[in-house]
Amino acid sequence: MDPQTLIRGRSADQAVIPSAASSGLGPVAEGPSVPSTKTLAHSRRSVWLLVLILVFLILNPLLEKNQMGEAVLLFSMYATLISATRALSERTRVRWPATLFAASSMLAMTINHFSPSRPLGIVNWTILAAFFGFISVGFFSYLGRAGAVTDDRIFVSVSLYLLLGMLWFSLYNLLEAIHPGSFVLQSTPLSSPRPPGTLLYLSLATLTTLGYGDIVPVTPIARMLAALEAVAGVLYIAITVARLVAGYRSDKPETA
Repeated sequence: MDPQTLIRGRSADQAVIPSAASSGLGPVAEGPSVPSTKTLAHSRRSVWLLVLILVFLILNPLLEKNQMGEAVLLFSMYATLISATRALSERTRVRWPATLFAASSMLAMTINHFSPSRPLGIVNWTILAAFFGFISVGFFSYLGRAGAVTDDRIFVSVSLYLLLGMLWFSLYNLLEAIHPGSFVLQSTPLSSPRPPGTLLYLSLATLTTLGYGDIVPVTPIARMLAALEAVAGVLYIAITVARLVAGYRSDKPETA
């Protein structure tokens, strides 16, 4: 057989295979799907963000009573802010605002750590609350996009839940800086300076609607703020599950 005829025959056979598959004449074997490099990078960043948040929460009660421990906590907060900014920057078009919030917060925390003052503390907690609120909105928007419920989305949803607790932790500290005595610890107003993890504990206990009652808000603004956090904690579970399910269904092709 002529070699050119053989080559033309093979080319024709190769051209028939995709057309047969596209016309639905028979099943076509497909190889296993391999996650893209971008997807793996997103998943790694989401895992690191969750790990850093957990490290900060665990170290808080262990290192808050000495100056060296506070420096470690400050570094841990830096790492959390940077990780949150990196995880958010590739999912939404808010890279520069997130970076600006993170840099401003780190600068304010550093200055307030070495030269503490009430006005600087108010600025510090205001910027930190704005940052956590900003990235929480970004992550919540990401969870509502169409697509499969991947490991990345699961890690982001858990991180977002803990970030909501850190958002209210910042708001509680801001309120306490503006109106000292807004919270009472065992029938005694919080001392100044107080352990940084005290209001973080209150925030997580309120977010999960656990409410031990050993730390309670006493002013009207503090009570309403705590009530809103409890409502947000309950609604977050229901809304997040609904958004993930809706995004997964919208990503699937409709069948007749």
